[in-house]
Amino acid sequence: MEEKLQMVRKIVPDLTEELVKRYRILKTVRLLEPCGRRLVVISLGMTERTVRSEIEKLNAQGLVKVSKTGMSVTEDGLSVLENLSDLFSSLTGMSELEEKVREILGAQRVLLAQGNSDESDRTVKEMAQIGARVLLENMRRSSRIAITGGTTMAALVEAMPYTAVQKAEMVLPARGSIGRKLELQADTLAAKLAEKAGADYRMLHLPDNLSANVLEEMKSEPEVAETIDELKRVDILLLGVGDAMEMAEKRRLDNDTCKLLRQEHAVAEACGYYFNHKGEVVYETNSIGVDFEEVHRMEHVIVSAGGKKKAASLLALSKSMSNAVFIMDEGAALEMLRLAGL
Repeated sequence: MEEKLQMVRKIVPDLTEELVKRYRILKTVRLLEPCGRRLVVISLGMTERTVRSEIEKLNAQGLVKVSKTGMSVTEDGLSVLENLSDLFSSLTGMSELEEKVREILGAQRVLLAQGNSDESDRTVKEMAQIGARVLLENMRRSSRIAITGGTTMAALVEAMPYTAVQKAEMVLPARGSIGRKLELQADTLAAKLAEKAGADYRMLHLPDNLSANVLEEMKSEPEVAETIDELKRVDILLLGVGDAMEMAEKRRLDNDTCKLLRQEHAVAEACGYYFNHKGEVVYETNSIGVDFEEVHRMEHVIVSAGGKKKAASLLALSKSMSNAVFIMDEGAALEMLRLAGL
């Protein structure tokens, strides 16, 4: 396949450039629909004239529909996007980059979204759609899913379609909730995902970082005990990853703990656990949730994080995540290659 593509590039380089450009515009409309031309221009950094010209062609081919509410992709357009996905990845070098990052991480699989999610909402939405697709591919009616909180997981849940049939048995929050934004908390996301998957759900209704005494008391509460028991049976984990010190601030950890994290060179946080660059757990918050020592037994672990600044965090987490599918963006992937000296 790759050899044939190289030959295509040699004989008709202009054609491959046109294909890549048009595919990117079509995919961007799909991610942002309904949307106007201006939003596509900003997302891709192309000129308005180029986008207008290409949209007219896509519209004439029946791949994009233009209406008063904005542009959207037709059924034929969706078919084109799906069937040309592998070809596009090869033409743009994305598949090669995915393989390089997979080798660095030692992961089961790596899937990349175009761009840098620190700079583009389009990239965030593409990562979310990739995550939703991977989840749909792996979930079954008996699945028990745990999900963490945060913006990345919230986008993934938003990208999940509603289903008319039951797709999973149970959805649970992977950890206690943090922050003041209810819509980003694990409890809320678990309930929304369960609704879309036609599944049952449980909530923890607990703040993160409880005192040891309160934590033990809460564990004896029937509803909490039932949720803990369900968490032990989770077979799919949806895991967001954060920068250690940023998450320490969000969790309002005390000064002594923050000092400890700096001394231990903590670079990543996931599910209440803090990791150094070797992937060693250097601190764990007092909360109820998924036990990280149990992650290796889970059938599917889907890790998702984007942006250049998340590269070090993803590298650290990968040390204990060989069974995971990593979903990230080009920003994180290219920075990872730089950190690895490649």
